[in-house]
Amino acid sequence: MNTRRDELLARELGKIGALGGRIGGGAAGALGGSLGAGLAARFLPSEQCRKEVTVSLDAVRVLTELAFFLHREGRLADEREAGTSPYPKMSGVLGSGFFKLNPTVVHVEVIGVDDHACTLLVSGAAKEGLIRQRSAEKAVGRIVAFLESMG
Repeated sequence: MNTRRDELLARELGKIGALGGRIGGGAAGALGGSLGAGLAARFLPSEQCRKEVTVSLDAVRVLTELAFFLHREGRLADEREAGTSPYPKMSGVLGSGFFKLNPTVVHVEVIGVDDHACTLLVSGAAKEGLIRQRSAEKAVGRIVAFLESMG
């Protein structure tokens, strides 16, 4: 169990619960929605997906473009949220699943570099309930498609 990742996912689900609660019940509904969603998320399993991809670009350009992608499609995770890695890494939170409402933590690590390309490990994790949305798989797929479109 990855406590940092699970806490981040619970907070992100709490934000969505607060939005839904605010729409239905004002400020009190927002508080209840946030607390309820955050609490429920702590008991849901985290589904994970990993894919390796090689692109014909240098790692600095890939990570720079990836930062713009994550900012546009979701948000960048700060270092405290992202955790550590022995490799250069970029992390963020993307909406995925049904209407892109399921927050998914994604990491892209540069695991290999040669003269004309770099190899990246793309991983994602999301909380899944009874109805599997394959959120981690979909978010990882979106990032892989973006990386492959770069070159």
